[in-house]
Amino acid sequence: MLKIRSDLPLHGDSSSRFVFWLVAILVFMAALAVTANSYVEALLSGWNQSVTGTLTIQIPTDGDTNYSSDDLTNLIDTLHTQETVVSATVVPAEKMSELLEPWLGDETLIADLPLPILIDVQLTTSNPDDVQTIVNLTKKTTPNAAVEDHRAWLNRIVGLAEGLSVIALSVMALVTGALGLIVVFATRASLTEYTQAIGVLHIVGAKDGYVAGQFARRALVQGGLGGLAGLALYGPALAAIAWLSSRVQEGLLPDVSLPIKHWFIVLALPVIAGGIAMLTANMTVRRILALKI
Repeated sequence: MLKIRSDLPLHGDSSSRFVFWLVAILVFMAALAVTANSYVEALLSGWNQSVTGTLTIQIPTDGDTNYSSDDLTNLIDTLHTQETVVSATVVPAEKMSELLEPWLGDETLIADLPLPILIDVQLTTSNPDDVQTIVNLTKKTTPNAAVEDHRAWLNRIVGLAEGLSVIALSVMALVTGALGLIVVFATRASLTEYTQAIGVLHIVGAKDGYVAGQFARRALVQGGLGGLAGLALYGPALAAIAWLSSRVQEGLLPDVSLPIKHWFIVLALPVIAGGIAMLTANMTVRRILALKI
């Protein structure tokens, strides 16, 4: 533990190691919560960019419904008559097999499946009225076709992501509150232990603010070092998660890069923990000493 100059023998306080490790655990939890929140936000951002203004038309190819190349050409030409349609292209069978392979694995099995014909439609807008116009036009031209608006499932995922973000923020709030309570109880215990030493400081002219500063500096060091220890625990945990995810077959999990903002927040956690500890200790000491006057 880093020692700082103090007129009180706080370096021998038994609560120092207690606060240090608890702060480390809390910062570790906070870093994981920040990472989870950043991952979900980055994932949603990528999905939002990829599905905005995108429709998929599915045409079944079972025995009851067969479509010729002329029927497909007619549908695509009809879609291109709309000003909102940028492109309408048939998804190649090779691409469909590539998308299904991570889930089914066996190429022979995929080849035997009655896969529908997929038409990827890119629009200039995501306006519901324009999308509905494309849906109506498709149904009129090809009654058995199914049109999927990817915004519908994305909106449901957004609701889930917002719930996860609320949970992550709640964890952060709980961690902050727990850190404050830990410092309060540790400071109270130290004040009780060093009552006589504090009385001597008052006799020689020390003010309450000076005494509070002694505890605040110690809390700052404890919080900062505990935060660094928490990051030291967070690093291997994040590496282990990344390693486990890399073992999953490619395509099952999306490849998402955490933004730079996330790393700045994580690296700032020890500073934030030290600041909270310092302010809490200072306020606690001042309040208790003021009540004893």
